[in-house]
Amino acid sequence: MKEEILQFFNDIWNLASSKHDQSVYNTVCLVVLLTLPLVVLFTSLLVCCHCCCFTNTKTEKKKKKNGSQNNEDLWISVKPLRPQLH
Repeated sequence: MKEEILQFFNDIWNLASSKHDQSVYNTVCLVVLLTLPLVVLFTSLLVCCHCCCFTNTKTEKKKKKNGSQNNEDLWISVKPLRPQLH
């Protein structure tokens, strides 16, 4: 298994070296294509951590703020009207 992983990275290095020998433009394209998954991963982690951390702190602040006030239900309950007989 370790040899297969090393072979994989050696193949990538050989591909990058051959593309670099062909021209600089190909090297730039190759670098961009190889870094795109890392950028996506980093962005996903950043967004996820931001949402998780700041959502928890905002809800805790709201609970603390609303804890001193009366926690009344703001929904208006609808009661069915009964026909009244006279």
